[in-house]
Formats: sequence, C-alpha cells, structure tokens
Amino acid sequence: MAPVLPCAQIKLSYPLAAADFDPLNKDFLLVGGGGGSSSTGVPNKISLIDSARRETLRELVDIELAKDEDSVTTLAIAETGEGSTGEKLQSHLTVYAGINSSAASQAAGKNEHLRSFRIQLPQRRSKDDLGAVDKPQGGVSRTEATKALSRAAIFKSATGSKNETYQRVLRVNRNNSNSPLAAIASGLAPENEVIVFRASSTPTSKDEISRINLGKREAADLDLHSSPAGSSSDSKLAYCTDDEVFIQSLQVKGSKKPDAPVSLYRTPESTMTLPSNKRPKFRAIRFLDAKTLLLLQNLPNRGGAVLLVLKISEDNRQSQIRLRKRLNKTTKVAVGLEVARLSAADQSDTQQVIAVSGQNSSIEILVLDFLDSTYRSFKPYTHLENVHSGPLTRIAFSNFLPPPTFDMKSNPPSQHLRLASVGVDQYVRVHYIPLRPYVSRSSKTPRYVLIPPSSNMSQTTIGMIYALVIVAIAAFFMQAFTEIRGATPPILGATNWLSPRMQDWIARPYLGAEILKQAPAQMAHEAEHAADIAKQQISNIPDIDDITHAVEHTSSVLKQQLSDLVAENTNLETPKAIILRDEGVGEISTEIIQHDVDLVKEETVKRWDELSQAQQRTWKLKLKEAGHWAEHQGESVFKGLLFSVLRDVIHG
Repeated sequence: MAPVLPCAQIKLSYPLAAADFDPLNKDFLLVGGGGGSSSTGVPNKISLIDSARRETLRELVDIELAKDEDSVTTLAIAETGEGSTGEKLQSHLTVYAGINSSAASQAAGKNEHLRSFRIQLPQRRSKDDLGAVDKPQGGVSRTEATKALSRAAIFKSATGSKNETYQRVLRVNRNNSNSPLAAIASGLAPENEVIVFRASSTPTSKDEISRINLGKREAADLDLHSSPAGSSSDSKLAYCTDDEVFIQSLQVKGSKKPDAPVSLYRTPESTMTLPSNKRPKFRAIRFLDAKTLLLLQNLPNRGGAVLLVLKISEDNRQSQIRLRKRLNKTTKVAVGLEVARLSAADQSDTQQVIAVSGQNSSIEILVLDFLDSTYRSFKPYTHLENVHSGPLTRIAFSNFLPPPTFDMKSNPPSQHLRLASVGVDQYVRVHYIPLRPYVSRSSKTPRYVLIPPSSNMSQTTIGMIYALVIVAIAAFFMQAFTEIRGATPPILGATNWLSPRMQDWIARPYLGAEILKQAPAQMAHEAEHAADIAKQQISNIPDIDDITHAVEHTSSVLKQQLSDLVAENTNLETPKAIILRDEGVGEISTEIIQHDVDLVKEETVKRWDELSQAQQRTWKLKLKEAGHWAEHQGESVFKGLLFSVLRDVIHG
C-alpha cells in the first residue's frame, strides 16, 4: 500500500508557473506566476511562502510586478546573503526570474527577460526542524522587504522586434562551488540559444561563460554540475533537445572560451523519416553525478513516459544507457522532473529521490540507490494522483541538509524531504516525505534514506523467490485444469470445487487407468487385423510365370498387328495404302488412305525397297522397339507399306 504523505496548502491570488526552495533553509519556498499583460486584472507576482508547519502554509512576502508585462515563467534562487553583523544568519535572497517586457518595449526591440530581485528574509523563532518564522520585523512594508536589482536582455533575439522569444528554462547550481553558475534557454525565438553565466546579483552579458546557438531547435531542458570547491575538474552543462543529448565542459575561471558541446546520445527514431508525433521526445534532464545523467522521455502518441540513466564516458564523448524505467501507466505525458540527493557529496553510497509530474496533475516518487559504484534499479515509493485541479506547472524538492553527525543508538533527529508543486489552479502544495536513519554493513557512517537499500544478494534472492512463487501458482492452476478435464488423476480434487452444473458442462472423468488396461488387448487385435489385410494383399500379387506369359502374349499380339493389317488391306478389290509414321517417344502411327493418287502432296513417302539401307535399319529398330515387328517375320511384311520421310530424314 502506498504511504499517505502529510500535505499543506495555500491558495494565492494568481495562477502559478514557477517554484524554488531556499537552498539553505527548507522552510522558505519561492513561487511566481500571474495573468500576464491581459486586461483580466489577474496580477503578476512573486511570493515567499513559509512551509515550516505541516498543517498550513503562510505567505510571508510578495512582489507585485508590472501589469503591462508578461507573467513569471521561470524562477530560481541565485544567492543567499548573510547579516551585516557577520553572523551566520540569512538576511536576504537574490532571486532570478524570467519575465518578458511589455508589448511596447518588445516592439521597440527591447525585451529585458532576465530580472533579479532581493528579498529580505524574516527571522526564525526557533531552530527546530519545523519551527515557524515571523514576518519581517518592525512592520516592514513590501517595498522595503523587496528590491528590484536588475533587468537584462541577454538573448540576441531579445533585441529584435516582432518575435515571441521568452525565457523557457532557468537553472542555478550552487553545490559546493566557489562561483555559482546559472543557465538559461530561449523558446519561440528566430534563433534559439543556451547561455551559461556567473550567478551574480546583477547579471549582464559580461558574466557570460558560454553561448550556444541552437538554430530553430529548442532546448527542452538543461542542468549544471559544478565542480567542488578547490577541485581542478571543469564544471559541466548538459542539455537536451527533442531527440538529442549534449554536454559541454565549462571553464569557470579565466576568459578562455569552452569547446563546442558534444552530442552524447541521439534517439534511433531521429534518423528515420517519421512524423513528429511518431517520435519519442526528451522532456527533462538532470545530473545524478559528474558522469551520469537522468533523462525523462515521453513516448509517441501519448504512450507513456520512461526514465533513462545515461552513463558518460571518461572523455565526455560517448554514452550508454544503463537503466530504463517505465513510469506509471496512468502518466500518458510527463511534464516535470526533479531529483534530491540524500547524502553529502563526499559520501560514496547515496540514495537519490526522484519526482516526475504528469500532465494529469499526478506525481510519481521513486528512489535510485548508488552502491558499490553502481546505480541499482529504480524503486517506486508512491504515486500521488490529482494533486491539482488543473494543469500542474512545476515541482521542486527542498535541499536536504543532513545533520553533521548522529548516533544510531540514540534517538536520531527526525528529518523530512519536502516536495512542492504549483499549478494554474492558484494552489501551492507541499508534501512532507519522512526519511529514516540507516547504516549499511559495509559503511559505518549513518545516513538518511527514504527506502532502505538492498544488496545484490538480497535482490537476487527476492527475484528467485518471486520466480518460484509464479511457477508454483502456474503449476497449481495447470494441475487443477487438467484434473477438471480428466487428463490427470485427481490429486487436488479440483472437480469438487465446481458446482454440479459446471461439472456436467466442463468436467470429464479420469479414464487413464482403464485406457492403460485395455491398451494391450486393443493393440494386439489391431495388429492381427493389419496382418490379415497384408496377407490378403500379398495373395493378390501374380507370380513370375503369370507375368512372363502375359508379356509374351502381348508381344505376339503386337507383332501380328502389322502383318494382319497388310494382309487385310492388300487383298481388297480397291487396295488401300498404309503409311507408317514415326511419332517419336517410341510410338509408330499408321494411316490407311486410298491408293497412291490420294497421298498428301506435301509429304514424301517411299516403299520399302526405295529406302536406303540406313533408313531400313532405322525403321526395323523403331518397329521392333514398338512391338510391331520381330526378326523371324522377315522383311516380306514391309512390302505394300509406305514409309513417311521428310527432308530426307525419317519422320518422327
């Protein structure tokens, strides 16, 4: 049975499109959206939500944006600032947002799509896991609590008029990096781009690290992997189009331009002449580690969605699909993907929680373990249905910060992972996912997991037990079926399970023992009958003397035919001519016609004494083979016969 997760919610005054958790404080959730530049009166806003209490959510701060500009399409927290006294307390957040300028500004060739804001954070009352927070102290107004820092047009197409360019994707990577990175991707542009830049409070084109021109293609999604602080390895950018995955190494320090992105993987269907609706499409991409990517792919014709684990080679030029997971059958089209790592980066064994949102406002949660340098199979945790009453637009995980140390023998502190979702129904919902402490036999370092991982041995054992159970069930039903049909002796007594009516209809008595007893006598009788038939057939076969006599009789009859024919026709008052023709294949034909004057003009016939010796020998041989003449009859029988000859060759 799927676990029931605690959920808190709040309804705001505008439809929501973006969300992101504070990376250092899981209580703070940032959301944004709006009604755009329409005249409906729906505002465009960015709101800071307090998610500390599981019973309810509270709106702490909101930023009301210009009504003549577009709504918020993307949102991410870029920086967290400390207090002016130097204490390790957060005082503010620096936020990036994707907001298109007004229609008039765009027509003038100025679309400042990348905005940055500073939001003052309220003070925390307590430091417990789910402690509440206060609103800004001293009755700080919304204007004083927030400040617009900058707006910039970084896309090249943003400076052109009459185009529909918007900031489709925004990602910020802050994991153990000396210099946080941000990346954006455009959509609906004449020439789409992917741009990576340093995440400063007021980003401009001068902070640019990489700019990739995609032409008419769009980046469906992208992700960044930053090298740890002090590491000599490069940071990485990964992005996907509908049918291809790319990776690029980034030089954060210095002004050296990065190498061109490398194509890691293309779908087999991309090389075929198939219509767009017959091809699978990548929807999202995330780094699991520096050498592993997680891809979300939608199958054609709303046929479902799959997760792919792509392993990257050491030279970052090749890849291989290592794992594939078909998602819940109710998810026809997937729209979002998020990943949360449950262990510190320096721990070798870890568990990652994966959330996939569907077009039907569902969320599927799975886990993926990394043990012994290998990613194990996906494990489903739960499937949340109808999370929102309308389209679900965005999901976001809180950044899990495990306790520095804890003892498994004492009571470890309770920990929760939070999953936020927003939609056009104006609701913000946060699910609280309970984690449990775990320590493996190989590693004595305790950590938190959602589902306890299993070893290869236990997975193999479970698989074998499952297979044996399936075989046993199949054998049971097969035995029951054969008993009912009378093919095997009754062992289970399956016939008695049926009602009398069903027994009369489909059940058959078992007759195996009686059939075996009757088999020897029946086989002996059938063998005796077959022997009698064989003897009768043998008795009907003529002996050799009968066959010889029949052959001699037939030969004498055939030999007399020719002489009788000559005698019969030469003694007539009006004698007739007899013509012999060789028809081939050992056959001789005869034709009786009127005297020579009636001979066919075009045919050459000769009497016996007019034939050459060679022709005579040939005719003797043919007549002998045909059974019309024998040596003892002599040549006298040929007198009075005419032999057909064409082109000086015996006619055949």
